[in-house]
Amino acid sequence: MQTRTPYFYMGVMLITGACNTLLMKFLVMQVASPAAGASPRPFDYPFFQTMLMMLGELMCLGVYFQSTGVSKGENSNFPWWVMAVPVTCDWTATTLVNAAYVILPASTIQMCRGCIVIFTCLFSVVFLGRRQQTFHYVGVALVALGITIVSMQALFEPSGPGPMKPNVAPWIGIALVLAAQLFQSTMLVVDERYLGKYHVPPLQMVGLEGLFGSIFGVFILFSMQQVGFESSTEALYMMQSSKAVQFGCIASMFSIAFFNWSGVTVTMTASAVARSTIDVSRTALIWAVELFMLWNTFSWLQLVGFVVLIAGTLIYNELITLPMLKHDESSRGILENGKDCNA
Repeated sequence: MQTRTPYFYMGVMLITGACNTLLMKFLVMQVASPAAGASPRPFDYPFFQTMLMMLGELMCLGVYFQSTGVSKGENSNFPWWVMAVPVTCDWTATTLVNAAYVILPASTIQMCRGCIVIFTCLFSVVFLGRRQQTFHYVGVALVALGITIVSMQALFEPSGPGPMKPNVAPWIGIALVLAAQLFQSTMLVVDERYLGKYHVPPLQMVGLEGLFGSIFGVFILFSMQQVGFESSTEALYMMQSSKAVQFGCIASMFSIAFFNWSGVTVTMTASAVARSTIDVSRTALIWAVELFMLWNTFSWLQLVGFVVLIAGTLIYNELITLPMLKHDESSRGILENGKDCNA
């Protein structure tokens, strides 16, 4: 059987990466009855949706063991307790983003997620002692400007059919996404500082985070149910009664599984730069699909913000090099080595 080229995995990563965001938006747009005889309402269950993502990551562990047989002894000294911090950060970040889907268009959320570059740059200096060069700061400044423009568009030129929660201000959704990237950046720093030295294969690491995240999620969902903050029984009933909700939930799990599998493969067979490029491209794809599906309306202000944001991201990751700025191979950012955000 002929080995597939890296371009095949790049294509899978691009499509499934866009599907991750679009399926989450699709889910919150569905209206179904949460219980027998109850009035239909939107599928707004951010904690339950995070659990779906964790189950998708868990599927990667099965792929890892199927491809390698049994785990290797070199990982026997791996202290499982250190998984608590990245899993907690992952859970928090994904849930915050899921909560924003009922307020903002998916493309706006994806663009605002670009602020992870800002937090990663800050944390890499403070906690990893990594020296940032001038082009890094130029990239961060452009990202900050792009996020500001996109946020202004969301605040002053709201687009699309309107939020599922019309009484919630758009700035709350933006704040949720920005806070999520703060936790996501923390997870990347922890992954590099504490987990990188144990030589755990990336696909196994994704699967382990899914395993611990799923176990963690059982307790979270049970607690949310008990305090009345979010009802998982309602979410399950909506899955059972609505084919659209059922499709969105199942498809999102497989989408995140294939995304992480293809992303790890792209990093191994091509380069981390290629993975960064694809991650930028999926933002444009998400926006295009939203416009085609009439989930959003075109805005010149959002286009300008998107271009500035992408330019900053490409400069930060050295996909665009500025001749007047010094570049040093030892200064590459941790975004190239980190696991992508699942939301």
